[in-house]
Amino acid sequence: QRLYCNDSMFDSLGAFYSVISSTQGGWTWLSSEGRYMGAAAWGDMNRDSNRYYSRLKQVLDFGRGGEVRINRAMANWYCDPFDRPYKAALTEILGEPLTPDQLWNPDAVLRVEDIHHRPDTSDRLDKAAATQLVFEDAMIHVTDHLLRITGASRLVLTGGVALNAVGNMRLLEHFNEAWFAQAQQRDCTLHLWVPPTPGDPGVTIGAAWLFAHLAGASRGGPLTHAFYCGLPPSAEEIAVSLEVGDVASMRVGDVATPEGRDAIADLMAFAVARNGIIALYQGPGETGPRALGHRSIFANPCDSDARERLNERVKYREAIRPLAPMATLEAALEYFDLAPGGSDADYNAYNFMVLTARSKPRAAGKIPAVIHADGTGRIQIVRAEDDALTHAYLKALGRHIGVEMSVNTSFNVAGPIAQTPNQAIETLRRSKGLDAVLMVASDGAVTAAWHGGERDSGRFTGWLAEWKSRSGRA
Repeated sequence: QRLYCNDSMFDSLGAFYSVISSTQGGWTWLSSEGRYMGAAAWGDMNRDSNRYYSRLKQVLDFGRGGEVRINRAMANWYCDPFDRPYKAALTEILGEPLTPDQLWNPDAVLRVEDIHHRPDTSDRLDKAAATQLVFEDAMIHVTDHLLRITGASRLVLTGGVALNAVGNMRLLEHFNEAWFAQAQQRDCTLHLWVPPTPGDPGVTIGAAWLFAHLAGASRGGPLTHAFYCGLPPSAEEIAVSLEVGDVASMRVGDVATPEGRDAIADLMAFAVARNGIIALYQGPGETGPRALGHRSIFANPCDSDARERLNERVKYREAIRPLAPMATLEAALEYFDLAPGGSDADYNAYNFMVLTARSKPRAAGKIPAVIHADGTGRIQIVRAEDDALTHAYLKALGRHIGVEMSVNTSFNVAGPIAQTPNQAIETLRRSKGLDAVLMVASDGAVTAAWHGGERDSGRFTGWLAEWKSRSGRA
């Protein structure tokens, strides 16, 4: 049964968000959306007081049958998405759009740190907030229609819009027990299923699989992991990548045994507890736009300066970018309000960083590095059966800093996530503030690499020596 169909890509919510985030934020399509979502938290997210919200909402037409259409009297991106995306009515609300030649220009990009000396920054942040609010309204409108006509309580959400983790959280908050009691006269809540790779690449993978299945091909066995689809590096590949003059390295152990794994986990936690910034490169790479412990950079969530140092000296990115909390289940439950609709049977959206959660009152004082401006965190829960080393690291952090939680951000510098050993070492070389990278070979051998020569601060080697002395491994 065809329940709902959008016949034009320019009526898509993804196109709406891409155009506004790009032409108002100053980044190109597919680079702007996540940044603008992060910026929205710094603006006025109150529908009653945001001065742009009610007017910007007019750019979308909400139909009785759940339709969401672009208002052609205001938008022009269905004709010219780059050079003339706005009509006069939309320009009156948002101002002139940034042109393609202005994108990525430091003078045009939205920077939250400019709020104290650029009068228009607060205004631009409120526009970002209004865009997010209108986007959430549209998601709720379509979902409301689908749930009412089907009587369903489970929703599969995919495509680029499913990467809007804040919008996903709002769906679970809106379609709660009270909504179902009124709309369907039953006791339940929305269960949301967002795949680990919900964007366009994941959709194409799924489409290819479905085509093969319909053509009679075998379904095949289930993936061991739905999000670790790359190839693990060999010891030889890692050794070759380390043949550069400005990088020092040494073998620090192996993870082939539980004892060895726990030792490496404790070493990482020991360094991070001293406000070190450590990258972990292990096993097959993640599939999708976010790191989940195999291509990750870790830092201390209790360090209030971690976000500034990571964004400025490690990642070289905008201050509006939040840092994600990675936690054991116990720590996640202690510091965040997790929605029951985020998990269903053997699936849990909180495992894949596709859902934000509101923090509990004590979180801001204990783990300030991973609490965003709006009090939320895009959390990842790590379980021992999915990633034994990272889970052991989180448990070790609990012993060192009192909370089984880490800052987690992708292992990259203004570009793709490091996939190969060569890319991992190149990322280390480019990053001034990264203390070390631990590289785990397919045979379990672990090699630590850090800046050599004049760039060696001595921080990591000092921590390594102290850790060995304290743990009796000297």
